[in-house]
Amino acid sequence: MGTEVSGTPGGSCVVLGAGEIIDYAAVAARIPRDSFVICADGGLAHCAPLGLRPHLLVGDLDSAGNPPEGVPLLPLSPHKNYTDTAHAVEEAINRGYGPLLLCGMLGGRMDHTLANLQTLGQCAVRGVSAVITDGRTDIHPLCPQLNGGVLRLPPRPGHYFSLLSLVDACSGVTILGAMYPLNDYPLSSLEARAVSNEFLLDTVTVTLNSGVLLVVVTPKD
Repeated sequence: MGTEVSGTPGGSCVVLGAGEIIDYAAVAARIPRDSFVICADGGLAHCAPLGLRPHLLVGDLDSAGNPPEGVPLLPLSPHKNYTDTAHAVEEAINRGYGPLLLCGMLGGRMDHTLANLQTLGQCAVRGVSAVITDGRTDIHPLCPQLNGGVLRLPPRPGHYFSLLSLVDACSGVTILGAMYPLNDYPLSSLEARAVSNEFLLDTVTVTLNSGVLLVVVTPKD
């Protein structure tokens, strides 16, 4: 299945879900060679296109089928409270890995996509650095427990960025260095107030005082 990688606790980890990966080459370029690779059930199918060998398979195997020989399995009952992906991310955190690159988390079933965004927010609240990517769109979480509630984004020509609140209200939301700045704003989860902002020439800085935000960076076309 490609070059084998061997992660160590405290190092980076890739969690592969069964959703879409649009640009495999772009994703593969972001995976450190020493990353620990966890597949959440059907996410196993992404290993070959990424040139990865899985270190752990987590799930009830309703979509992955029989695990490859030699790959450790953390079996889950189909009658469970959380998704296979949530369990896989929890396993990565419990093993001390981070940062986490979460792939195959978008597209497919909408309920799973939304659950994956919740899982991303949970990582941030626990102080674990994580990002969701499909190779084109990146989603970063932001909360005070992670980097003090400060996120810096380098200029991305040809891209939009949007802010979405995961909680009732995020206080003190501020955007600097963008076409549409924002200052100390209480962004609600029921308000599409900060969508399709644009990068200027300098780094964009997003901060907040409380709450959990998702910062979505996506191509314009």
